[in-house]
Amino acid sequence: MGSFPYLGNFTSILPFEKIIDHYKSIPYDQWIFKCSPLDEHTYKYRPQEELEHSLYYNKNNAVFKELVVRDLNFFPDDWFLSVGAKKEGYQAKIYLTKPGNTEPPHKDFFPGFLGHTKENGDNYTQDDINLLGKNIIRCWIPLMNSKLGHLLFSEDYALSSWKLGDVFELPAGVTHGFVNAGREDRYVLVFTGWRS
Repeated sequence: MGSFPYLGNFTSILPFEKIIDHYKSIPYDQWIFKCSPLDEHTYKYRPQEELEHSLYYNKNNAVFKELVVRDLNFFPDDWFLSVGAKKEGYQAKIYLTKPGNTEPPHKDFFPGFLGHTKENGDNYTQDDINLLGKNIIRCWIPLMNSKLGHLLFSEDYALSSWKLGDVFELPAGVTHGFVNAGREDRYVLVFTGWRS
């Protein structure tokens, strides 16, 4: 679908009820607070337009909360086979975005997956990310049916309609972002792994 390839409906593979029960059991104040324009997007090797995000986006309009769920056995063997990912070393996080917040347009640098530095201590550059990104798969897994004002967007496309169970790829190198211009909290699970 546009910039975000549709990988299929995974209701028979992923334990959505268990995943939803888990995030509902975690009090809001125990989620990790994030504001990408004031942290990840300030990394010196980011594209210039991302370095300037804080001019427009801040703690008033660009925040979300996250839960790391890597070690909770949400991904069975059939998942890894279906999406072509290795079981070792994957990352998984649930993101909660309240109405009135935007994740500004950006290219994924995978800081939560790769870290900011290589084994030798050097920083990852845009060229490194372009090369490594070919070996990484990132899956966007909505944890609810689409709602009014919930949009995943790229430069030339906006995804506004999906069903619980639908899974989309977030290809490396594609500028994208998310906006909750609606009335309800938005929950999505993002899986990042090495291609098998």
